[in-house]
Amino acid sequence: MSFIISTHDLTKQYKKFTAVDRVSIHVEKGAVYGLIGRNGAGKTTILKILSGLALPTSGEVIYEKIDGRRPRIGALIEEPGLYGNLSAKKNLEIKRLACGSKNEHEADELLAFVGLSQWAGVKAGSFSLGMKQRLGIAMALVGDPDILILDEPINGLDPQGIKDVRIMLKKLTEEQHKTIIISSHLLEELSKIATVYGVLDSGRLVNEASEEEIMSRMPGYVRLIVDPIDTAKEVLNSMGIFSYQTKSQHMLHVLEQIDRREEMIEKMILAGAHISECQVIRETLEDYYINITREDAHHA
Repeated sequence: MSFIISTHDLTKQYKKFTAVDRVSIHVEKGAVYGLIGRNGAGKTTILKILSGLALPTSGEVIYEKIDGRRPRIGALIEEPGLYGNLSAKKNLEIKRLACGSKNEHEADELLAFVGLSQWAGVKAGSFSLGMKQRLGIAMALVGDPDILILDEPINGLDPQGIKDVRIMLKKLTEEQHKTIIISSHLLEELSKIATVYGVLDSGRLVNEASEEEIMSRMPGYVRLIVDPIDTAKEVLNSMGIFSYQTKSQHMLHVLEQIDRREEMIEKMILAGAHISECQVIRETLEDYYINITREDAHHA
């Protein structure tokens, strides 16, 4: 399997402090790679190294060639680097010229993409946080990069701003087939777009897995509100399902074979039970992160 960008034993030390400790990540072309970890886990340092904004102490970054060249990278690290006294369009024009882009319409196209066309002539310093983040993403997209690196792009945004950024990122991957590497503290939001995750703890990569692999590791259960509950239990036993918990007079948690929930409902109804609720409850990405870092600390 080939990766558009990967690292091998990436390490970054600041005097005696090891910010990144022998991290090897693997990012496929077209993936949305989510880096998750606490403050100080090493996320931003890794993104800076991948962006070329910092050098590793040891280890290497490996790039897959695209048409004989290294992939182009656009980045938004920590906060947008904007000229506050210049307009949104002028900021983009300066970046376009610096990148050597020959697309004279690029600034207008990017402003339209991030929803800032009507503020093209407004000074960036007067923008709200959400507007600055949008402009920062537009700046990162100048030059049509193959890889987009985003460090906490939704941090501090209101719910609508978060939704807008999520929609933009989905368009970039689904319509423009860009590869995105993104970090975020909002794991529930990250779970809506990421296809692969790298879990960091104290500078080390403790787990790297696809969305499907992580979902398969997240325990879930079926919550049933049913009456009479004894009839439901008899049906479950007849189906060979014995791992369930009685939570109240009418509530059952079925802890195994949750993919058979439709069969459960059908047989319970046929047996004369009344079901007022049937819901699959799964562990969240945040729960998964806490559990896996706790397990890693225990093994360490």
